[in-house]
Parts: sequence; C-alpha cells; structure tokens
Amino acid sequence: MTFQEGLKQVEKANKIIVHANELIVDATINAFLFTWSWWVSLAMLIVPWILWAIFRKRESSARLLFVGFIIMILSTNLDGVGVDFGKWTYPVKVIPLPTISYSFRNSVIPVTIMFLLQYKSHVNPFIKALLFGAFGAFVGMPIMSMLDLYKKVDWAYTYSFLILTSLYLVAHLFSRRRSFEMIGGK
Repeated sequence: MTFQEGLKQVEKANKIIVHANELIVDATINAFLFTWSWWVSLAMLIVPWILWAIFRKRESSARLLFVGFIIMILSTNLDGVGVDFGKWTYPVKVIPLPTISYSFRNSVIPVTIMFLLQYKSHVNPFIKALLFGAFGAFVGMPIMSMLDLYKKVDWAYTYSFLILTSLYLVAHLFSRRRSFEMIGGK
C-alpha cells in the first residue's frame, strides 16, 4: 500500500467512525435516555464525586485528586484500547461517545480508589488492591452487565481483576510520593 492509499484508507475509516458515532448518539437519545439504566449510569457519574466532596480527608485533597486524575488517565486509555479492539462495549451510557464509560472510568474507579487510600491507610496495600480488583471485576462488572452498562465481548473478568488490582497499586505508589511541596514564596 502506498502512502496516498493509506491516507485514503484512513479517510474511509474516519467516515465509518463518524457514522458509528451518529448511531450511538441516536440510540442514546431515542432508546436509552431517561431509562432506569441511563439514570443508574448518571448516578454512577455524579454520586461518587458528591460523596468524595463530603467525606474526603480535606488536608489530603490535592494528593488524592492527583492520584484520582492519574487513575482516570490510565483507565481511560486502557478502556479505549479495550473498546477499540472489540473486547467490551458500554451499550447504555450518559455521554453518548462510542469508546469509554465516563461513569465507570472517571467517577466510580478513581473515587473508590481515593477512598480506599485515605481510609485504613495502615492496611497492606496489596490486600486492598486484591479486594478492590476482586470486588470490581467479579461483583461490580457483572452487575453493570446485568444493567446493560457493560458487555464483555472477548474478555474475561480475570483480566479486569488484574487491571483493577494494578490500578490500585499504581495509585498507592503515587499517593506516597513526597514531592508535594509549596511552589515559590514562603
């Protein structure tokens, strides 16, 4: 394939992607909007952040948000790869974009990890990571599947367990960084 043929192929693929996005927006607006699954997805997007705002350890807010944002970036990218390669989908979601579930990746996962980091901080991080991974993969994801918020295609919950466990361990590592100091002045 020549360079020009490659450009034409990418242009053709982009048109298919745009059409797929239109189908997803249409399904969200005309079939899913205001259904109980949609409301659950909306609650998953908003409620964790409200709870975090109320119950967070205020003196650690910046550190916890830093960790939460790192987890959002990592999980969003991993999620995008999984969806792009057809390993799973998110049929019903609040924001009708074809790739990730903002409710799950940008709310439930990071907020849960931030709470786990701040409470019972003396508990072995590997135990917390294993519990987080197991609950998320073997309880949370099957429940999301029953609610049509998640559909695994070519994937096993064991893989999700490994990823969620690793995400917690990465978060723990970053939460222990000692590089948070005041910038400038006294």
